[in-house]
Amino acid sequence: MIKKILILVPALALAVVAGAGDWTQWRGSNRDLLIKDEAVAASWPIDGPKQLWQIDLEGDGYAAPIVVAGKIYITGCVGDKKERKGMIYSLNARDGSIIWEREYGPEWGQSYERARTTPTYLDGKLYIISGLGGVVCLDAAKGSILWSVDSHKEFGGKNITWGIAENPLIYDGKLICQPGGDGAAVVALDIKTGKTIWKSTELSEKSAYCSPDLLTINGRKQLVTMLEDHVVGLEPATGKVLWKHAHRNKHAVHPNTPVSAGKDRVFVSSGYKYGAEVLEINGGEVKQLWQDKSVDNHFQGVAFYKGRIFTSGGNKFWCLDPASGKAVYTVNEARKTSFCILKDDMMITYDEHGGQVLLLKADENKYEIKGSFKITYGNDAHWSSPVVSGGVMYLRRGKGLAAFAVGG
Repeated sequence: MIKKILILVPALALAVVAGAGDWTQWRGSNRDLLIKDEAVAASWPIDGPKQLWQIDLEGDGYAAPIVVAGKIYITGCVGDKKERKGMIYSLNARDGSIIWEREYGPEWGQSYERARTTPTYLDGKLYIISGLGGVVCLDAAKGSILWSVDSHKEFGGKNITWGIAENPLIYDGKLICQPGGDGAAVVALDIKTGKTIWKSTELSEKSAYCSPDLLTINGRKQLVTMLEDHVVGLEPATGKVLWKHAHRNKHAVHPNTPVSAGKDRVFVSSGYKYGAEVLEINGGEVKQLWQDKSVDNHFQGVAFYKGRIFTSGGNKFWCLDPASGKAVYTVNEARKTSFCILKDDMMITYDEHGGQVLLLKADENKYEIKGSFKITYGNDAHWSSPVVSGGVMYLRRGKGLAAFAVGG
């Protein structure tokens, strides 16, 4: 059943407080695709899990939603290519009805002109980075804009071929964005005011679609990201460069967040036949341990789980030994797929090819397919990611968003 939203429900003037089962940012609340508090059913019926509701948003996009305290927050784009506007919607997670909607500013209006940023939630606030480099903070209860910064204007950055496509990282009162300016490739903003805390004065590379993360390397927290020409590790408090490693494919497109693959190792992959590599980090020294061009994850995401690397690439889903790069096994039924890993070795994958969704029972040595179905609602490419909160899976395709009962 397709439910079209026509009526706005008045917003409640109550604070939104995140709980243990919430999904508060891109790649899950820990930004690692490991959803430890969610148990899902051991198998699905032949036609897939029960669909609870489905809606068509006015604005379309590729970005996944987040779920906090029974509310969904999701971005979308409206208008023609010359005047695209970014919208954020607050929905009731129970039935998909709109609580509030807000225009947050101009949006990317050239090729692939759809919203690409997932909001980040923290302490009653929502944070967005637009395809034009606009950084916006909103009140989660009311949708009112609290502050905004044009990062390209502020830091001399320039946009890239398909528009900025990063998801905000927040830690220690700082929001990280990557405007790609001269001496300001990466910057930290105060989450309360939008004021500049630091700039990476040693870096002047353009942004490269990568969303950064905080990784622990040899016991030390580091801000790790991929820019136009390098993978870099930065001091989180100051933006000082700790190390850098040359990594550039033919388009300088690096949409995958680097992930830890051991106490001193980082896995990176960015598609376009460049392949994947594992780096060993020792202070400021970087050593490539291995590279494999067949493991070529474009933008579907990577996870490190039970001592293995799980990643898409080369039209299959891989479980890799991080020490050697050798495949422990591959899932040929999942070709170019985003995914998340839940309790009890359960995985949900969502494939770009045909919109197939798989339920896998998968550990560090083997896998078994426990159910599948296809997404037929919505429009355009299957480029979003599965989100699971409170036993419900939310999947977005273009303007379409639906909820499925998957709880164990």
